[in-house]
Amino acid sequence: MDALPAPLLRALNETRLGVVAPVDVGAGQAALRAWAHARGWTVLDTLPGPGDREWLWCPASRKALGDLRPEHQDALFVRPGDLLPAPEAWDVLPDTPDSWREAVITAYGDWPSALSVVQRLRTPEAGLALPSVDELPRDPQVRVLLSPDWPPADLTSSAARLATSALVNPAVAAALEVDLVDLDRLADGGWLWPVPGGWTFPELLRRALCPVPDPVVAGQAAQVLNSAGHEAAALNTLAGAGAWAQHLQVLAQNARAGQGETSLRARLARVPVAWRQAPAALYLAGLLARSSGDLDEAEALYTHALEGLEAGLLATAHNARGVVRAMRGQIGAALADFEVATGSLGVTAGEANQNRALLLIQTGRHAEAERSLGQAVAAFRAAGDTPREVRSLETLGGLQFGRGLLQEALVPYGKALELQSSSPQDAAMTHLNLAEVYAALGDFGRTETHIQAARSLLGDGERGDAGGWIRRVEALLALHRGQPAQALLWLEKITTQDQTLRAEAALLQARAHRELDQGPQAEVALNQARQLGLRADLEAALQGQGELDGVIAAARDEEARLELATALLHRGTSEDLTKALQLIRTQGYLPLLGSRAAHRLVEVARDPETRTLFPLRVQALGPLRVQHAGRTWHLADFPTRKSAALLMALALSERPQSREALADRFWPGAKNPLASLQTAVYHLRSTFGTALVSTERGQLSLLFPVHSDLLDLRTALQQLDAARLAALLRPLTAPLSAFPDLPSELPEEREQAERLLHDALRTHAAAQPEGDVRRRDALRTLITADPLDLDSRQHLIRWHEGQGELEAADQERRHLEQARQILEDG
Repeated sequence: MDALPAPLLRALNETRLGVVAPVDVGAGQAALRAWAHARGWTVLDTLPGPGDREWLWCPASRKALGDLRPEHQDALFVRPGDLLPAPEAWDVLPDTPDSWREAVITAYGDWPSALSVVQRLRTPEAGLALPSVDELPRDPQVRVLLSPDWPPADLTSSAARLATSALVNPAVAAALEVDLVDLDRLADGGWLWPVPGGWTFPELLRRALCPVPDPVVAGQAAQVLNSAGHEAAALNTLAGAGAWAQHLQVLAQNARAGQGETSLRARLARVPVAWRQAPAALYLAGLLARSSGDLDEAEALYTHALEGLEAGLLATAHNARGVVRAMRGQIGAALADFEVATGSLGVTAGEANQNRALLLIQTGRHAEAERSLGQAVAAFRAAGDTPREVRSLETLGGLQFGRGLLQEALVPYGKALELQSSSPQDAAMTHLNLAEVYAALGDFGRTETHIQAARSLLGDGERGDAGGWIRRVEALLALHRGQPAQALLWLEKITTQDQTLRAEAALLQARAHRELDQGPQAEVALNQARQLGLRADLEAALQGQGELDGVIAAARDEEARLELATALLHRGTSEDLTKALQLIRTQGYLPLLGSRAAHRLVEVARDPETRTLFPLRVQALGPLRVQHAGRTWHLADFPTRKSAALLMALALSERPQSREALADRFWPGAKNPLASLQTAVYHLRSTFGTALVSTERGQLSLLFPVHSDLLDLRTALQQLDAARLAALLRPLTAPLSAFPDLPSELPEEREQAERLLHDALRTHAAAQPEGDVRRRDALRTLITADPLDLDSRQHLIRWHEGQGELEAADQERRHLEQARQILEDG
């Protein structure tokens, strides 16, 4: 090779300091020397000295590069790839057929010296043919022409042995009984070139060093390479030695139908015709037939292959035949094949267990499928195949979620998440799976945490289908919270061509419209979700389009506990409700207790432990609101104002109340206050459809636990939980007041609540950063709640002054003086 590639020549002509040639032998150093001489530069075989410029250094070893002085480290370092001749450079070969030239370029064109060697071959004389591509390394003239690049005599034996392998590393050297010192010298001196996974000789030099590889030696190298994941190098090593039996073994171990028809054809084409009927070749042909869609032929080829395959491939072939038989609907035969394959080890055992589990799921044998998936996870983990381990964990989590085993599903999903650090997209989807599980458990805080984590991982990717899945889970959360209108807003933002996502979104739309009593819209949405099977059938029954009896039977058959609990709850017989409540308690389906049908369950909540599942949720700040077992009441829903006041008094009391005291308090002028109290208790029972009040030993108390906004506010205040306070106060709007609907009936409770609210607002305002608009807004809210709060007005004045808003500060001073005047006049 005499001419330098044009890009390199431009870079050389632009440099002013010096040039470092590659250490790698045959990398075009002669052309670099010719360039340097032509330009008048110094060609050095030793390190350039201090202050030297305009030099070409040709280091004798890679280690010598570490001795280059700092002042010379800005020199141009030429890499072997920079010196590769362009394809047109090979056109200078005289009188050579195009096919021969193209074959030579393909085989040896990645080594600059190869062009020089081929150029100097004698021009064929009449009747004499050029050596073939495979014979070229054995040609005596080529051996002579390679002499400048040949290893020294004391390394030739080790180099020849290492040249058996297409890839060299310390493990291969050890397997071939080559001293590691010789390996280091060959690499350091540039005869071995660095490549991913180790080193390699330039291909023409490699074949010349070892013109007739020993198949046994090649097999030893290939075994090490294949075990380390270097399949291509192992196959090239075996093919070069003509070790076709072992070559086919490696091919069969690594080939998969999913690699595609083109790839499988290319792999088979390399195998000599005489070997095409070997059992391993028949197995490969079966993979190709399956990839081509010919399942009958694939099964037949697998069956023939199994008659003679070596033990190490039997499990692989059984697994492959099981897949084809499953695709053809031969369930029993497929399971039998998978069963045989699961007795192996490593990835094959994992794949067989995974395939077996998927087939068992289709046949409704879910418990067996769970065990098989657990074995798949263990096999992939032992094999160090993390992506497949994650896949099996995700499948196991999905199966357990589908069976309503929510707590159990958290474990595989959580483990999958731990293993997905390198795949943000996959990790985001696992976060969404966890969010859906937590939503079904009623743990909405963790649901939101996982949704936010998915958003953070996806970033800009949230705009695609992944974003659609996020919005689906947002909609599901809104439905669990009793906000169907908000759910529809989330679902309207989903635009996708993903049929599964479209069906899932349509199913949630159907539910949201049903809960909004929008029957026609619910029916239209459901028609787009029919592919979802049992869940769509359940929604149809809830819409009145089908019978719950069939859904309940199907849910039992499929072991779909959540769907079963939902259907039983809506069918609502006494036995159904008992069973539904049992499922809810054991599996944790808390959102069902907030559904519109949950009031039916109160009928079977006869003991204190069960009643804890149905807390009364009361709102004292703002308009009166009471929620219980999925239903909501406002003041207008109560028969009398005093019955509502009685409920709130009992709800906010920390201890039972005396019948007489309550009667005298709420009916002081009545002829029979106790009778009026009893009537109010009866009104509460008829309003809520169940007994709410216990009247034991002359004391009244509520039979159900109470959750109130006031209790939440008090707890956050006592714990100085600024974030929780902010969350609780954020929904409130001015004017803020407690019990505005019952001011005369609950004066004591109102006074205590407003004092608590004022303390909470003051603490919240103090927690906001100085100069932050949130501090200003908090102070304004506090003043709105108590216009005579002079301290807060002074803090607001100082805030405006700190921001340079002097006019606003003056206005607040006037308001402060007016408040002071009111207090003085009062």
